[in-house]
Amino acid sequence: MIRWMNIFKGFLMGTCELIPGVSSGTMALLLGIYDQFLGAISRIVSKDYKKAILFLVPLVIGMGIAIVTLSSLIDYLLKEHTVPTHWFFIGLVLGVVPMLLRISNYKVEFRAVHYLIFLAAVAVLFITGMARGEGAHVTEIVITGPLLLKMFASGILASTTMLLPGISGSLVLLILGSYSIVIFSISELLDLNFSVLPVVIAVGIGIVLGLLAASRIIQYMLRHYTYLTYAMILGLVTGSVFAIYPGLPDTIGTWIVTIITAFIGFIISLYMGSKNEDGV
Repeated sequence: MIRWMNIFKGFLMGTCELIPGVSSGTMALLLGIYDQFLGAISRIVSKDYKKAILFLVPLVIGMGIAIVTLSSLIDYLLKEHTVPTHWFFIGLVLGVVPMLLRISNYKVEFRAVHYLIFLAAVAVLFITGMARGEGAHVTEIVITGPLLLKMFASGILASTTMLLPGISGSLVLLILGSYSIVIFSISELLDLNFSVLPVVIAVGIGIVLGLLAASRIIQYMLRHYTYLTYAMILGLVTGSVFAIYPGLPDTIGTWIVTIITAFIGFIISLYMGSKNEDGV
């Protein structure tokens, strides 16, 4: 039962990673497994690697299922129903904020430096949101050394930010101009076109290395600079709204649907956060 539940949790995290701007780290926070998730990744190369793998495998399976089964649906919703879909995720993100305020005990613990870190994190997300491009449509890939190096570096940066609530790996890939290349490569590989395999391997190695390094760094920050880290996470989650923001509806019908979807996303997130009584 526990493993099936972890597969479902991984499915929810994987769904978030399909949206440029929505972080699987945010979903891990809502699910109450953020610290466990970080710890398991960092312990893969330790003597406790068996326990770490047993915890991570169901999550990875769930994320894989989400990416394979929902990529077409998410792509359709983002293209054909852009505004309501994005506002659903904005509602989902904003619903995390009350939980973060509660577990950070901001009224007691926050000082001027905490609010400065919060504002700096919001500013970073605002700038990255403004820097987001649509990405050129990729129809073929020419494998070169510089391309593989770029994809390796993109994998490291994407996986590092994936662990931070508020910044999604897909958004970073989009900013770096690698998102379309990765999506095209995965699509071609699923169609058994193995010529793109070097790209997938380069990204994959970068992702693994980034996860191993970032998980240890974030855990260290949470242990030794707990409330400063909370302030940063709160700022990243709040600021991620700028990365998701699609604009306002242009018709009365779209306004109604958008308000409903945003409200549903907020209520779902608020409910899940209310059930998470633990800290990050």
